[in-house]
Amino acid sequence: MKILVLNLMPNKIETENQISKVCENKNFEISFTFLRTESYKSKNTDFSYLKNHYKVFDEISSLNFDGFICTGAPVEKMDFDQVIYWDELTNIFKWVRKNLIPSYYICWGAQAALKIFYEIEKFTLNQKLSGIFNQVIMKKNRILKNLKKPISIPVSRFTGTKIEDVYKKRDLEIVLYSKKTGPCLISNKKYNEFYNFNHFEYSTETLNNEYKRDKKNNLKINIPENYFLNDNPSYKPINCWNENAMIFYNNWLNEIFFHNK
Repeated sequence: MKILVLNLMPNKIETENQISKVCENKNFEISFTFLRTESYKSKNTDFSYLKNHYKVFDEISSLNFDGFICTGAPVEKMDFDQVIYWDELTNIFKWVRKNLIPSYYICWGAQAALKIFYEIEKFTLNQKLSGIFNQVIMKKNRILKNLKKPISIPVSRFTGTKIEDVYKKRDLEIVLYSKKTGPCLISNKKYNEFYNFNHFEYSTETLNNEYKRDKKNNLKINIPENYFLNDNPSYKPINCWNENAMIFYNNWLNEIFFHNK
């Protein structure tokens, strides 16, 4: 199974490992092709590594893929059209949809896709949402098969999407939702697309590393909720989502298999 991953995160290798781990599947041999933007050069990863391990769109646009993943990106405080690679991103997303490639968009990637396809805007939160939050099932979907309750998912973002904006679009269904964090998972059955504003793929220490980074940058940031024992950063974080994350991504891969079959 060939999966194309557009990696917009600055920590490329860490994100590669996270995606690869949650996509481990005994039933399929997974082959990843990692894609980078050409209109923006990453400042955090050596270019020689990117050149050897990543492709740009022109190099893959004639190839066939079974699935597509777009990561988040640390640009959510910017207006969409201020993002340097916005035009390139738009072309990639439209190519994915035109070729009917089952797709999974994460965090800002999900917000960007909803903007491109549906003109849905994001809004800035009063305070960054950070922590592990339980999600409620709003609509049954096979991607949730065998997930254990509570469905707890890492959240890390400064922006959100209004539920009423999603409900206005007939193609979209809200699958997972939280009163505290808003819409989590949205599906589009027509194009076999999923948009997840949160981070099932996160490893145990990711929120902790982000918290330390934000503190170092003197951001007014709260301790990630429901993450450390007793919400005390001196304790190690508790990973209560990994088992469900593996099931979730395996369900997505199974959906791709049956879709392509």
